[in-house]
Amino acid sequence: MRQSRRFAGTAAPLGLLLGVAACVDRGAPAPPPEIPVFEGAVDLEVGEVEGEDPYLFTTIGSVVEDDRGRMIVADYQTHEVRVFEPDGRFAFRFGGQGEGPGEMTNPCCMTFGPDSLLWVRESVRYSAFRLADNGAEYARSLRSVNASFNLIAPVTFDAEGRLVDLGLAAGDTRFTRFHLGPGTAVDTVPMATAEEQATGFSPVDIRVGDQAVAFFLYQPFGPLWIHGHGPGGWWATAVSSAYAVTLHHPDGSTSLIQVPLQGPELSPDERQGAQARIDREKERFDLRDHPFGIPDRKPVLAELFFDRAGRLWVERTGVDGQEMREADVYREGTLVARYRWPRRVRVTHLGSPWVTETTLYGTTRDSLDVWRAARVRFTRIP
Repeated sequence: MRQSRRFAGTAAPLGLLLGVAACVDRGAPAPPPEIPVFEGAVDLEVGEVEGEDPYLFTTIGSVVEDDRGRMIVADYQTHEVRVFEPDGRFAFRFGGQGEGPGEMTNPCCMTFGPDSLLWVRESVRYSAFRLADNGAEYARSLRSVNASFNLIAPVTFDAEGRLVDLGLAAGDTRFTRFHLGPGTAVDTVPMATAEEQATGFSPVDIRVGDQAVAFFLYQPFGPLWIHGHGPGGWWATAVSSAYAVTLHHPDGSTSLIQVPLQGPELSPDERQGAQARIDREKERFDLRDHPFGIPDRKPVLAELFFDRAGRLWVERTGVDGQEMREADVYREGTLVARYRWPRRVRVTHLGSPWVTETTLYGTTRDSLDVWRAARVRFTRIP
């Protein structure tokens, strides 16, 4: 009798009920997998306003970590690399301005290569070092073949272990991947059309004395062509106004990551700042009309970069005042995680972002414009 009352009002033949249940079980789509979310907090900052010289930075070009957990920082204007213990204590420095073996000029970008050497991108070459307990031994160097010297750009290696020299070809305005092989062999891979790479800016010709000089004006909060480069030959490109990322595979094939999202609307403060910038540029370049207006929305994408495991991080543009940055993380085109970290920690301006599944290195700058190298640790949100 209890069973009769439980199903009162919904009676149906038992065979029909079983058939419907079987049909639902077979045809119901599987629930989407849960995407893990990781949140980061700064657990170490190295850099001081005043004090001992090793802790005073000019412009930080790159921050990486070695297999001992030491923080390695390239200082652009002092032409040297400094090594700090995992707890932030200064260990040693190497480099110094010059063109000789072991010397550097404007070191901007670093990574560890397949040979376990620390590769440092300088003004016109790449220098490789072997790190020890208390110093660094110069190993070898490769001459850059691109025509854009002093360019801050990622240092990566392709699937064949060749160093990827990123820059402009002689007489060309397009960014290109130059794969440096044995001897003088170079494999050249243009990254996009000149029109696509020129998204969001316009040249303005002005007279400086007797010469015509071209300046480039960018649309405030306008779209830009962005790109990221990872280990093992992975790289990615996009125009920031659309969440449509072309993922380039090591074998030369491509795939598209596309999500129907829009960028956030501009806040009143952002709109006011954009107008002030336009007014300054009109006055500076004596323009009657500025080539750009102010958009209603910011681009949906902020940056693209890869972590040490070859996963692509697609950083989304945040709303004004948002305290955390957020990135969707893809492994070979499949969304596998989302990461958040404090907005004050910048990583994508570094030539070679250093990120793992648990750690991110970047920089912070305070109101006095003091540079610090920062380490972020991630934990999974329950």
